[in-house]
Amino acid sequence: MIAVDRRMILRSIGATLAAGSGLALAARARAVSASIVVPQRSFVLRRELERGLAHGDSLLVVREWRARFEQSERGTLVEGSQVLCTVDAPAVLEPIAAIERDRIEAGPFPARLDVNGRIIDDRSVARGAGAGAAVQAAFAVLERLGTPNTEMREAREYLGRLAEASGRIISAIPPDLFFPLVGEASERRELALPGGTMGEVSVKIAARAGAGGLLESFDRRIVTRIGDDTRNSRETWRLRLA
Repeated sequence: MIAVDRRMILRSIGATLAAGSGLALAARARAVSASIVVPQRSFVLRRELERGLAHGDSLLVVREWRARFEQSERGTLVEGSQVLCTVDAPAVLEPIAAIERDRIEAGPFPARLDVNGRIIDDRSVARGAGAGAAVQAAFAVLERLGTPNTEMREAREYLGRLAEASGRIISAIPPDLFFPLVGEASERRELALPGGTMGEVSVKIAARAGAGGLLESFDRRIVTRIGDDTRNSRETWRLRLA
């Protein structure tokens, strides 16, 4: 697998992910309605982000935020702050895992919602910039540790993926996150790569909601294939009232 192939498909994957939930959920629609019920209690929002790596390894980052809905004349504002972060990663990526554990992520907060519970704020630039800085710092740590070349290649690949996709994935918070479009959808795209290699990216989304349309779970699974190389990634959001 030549490097340009990997970069090309990653750019395509990034563009796919940048579409957020709209890519696979375009086939589903919900009539405009004011039937959502905004709870008065605080809640905990949990996000699990698992990224597939080479050799069947994966990196799993779990974050939780404690948050609340606030009603005002301007509508509904959702405020929250991170209260937990755990990272499970291969030993070679421990320096990255350590930085990720210490990094405070804003997540979707603060977010202003319209009458249908959709997020109407756009803070993608700030989110992507923070992740990119963390990637560069992590790579510097790995270099200072004198990580062996073979392991550095794996680390470099991961960092390259994270750097390229961070601005897209981290900012691609579903606009209907708190009051999701319920159901399942999927989409698959094939890409022709140099040298006759075929690439493919598929996205599957499933969302469930509870009373008043409030989020129960939002699951997005992404599978990328380049020749015989397959990587699986998963993002899951869950909400529970505190």
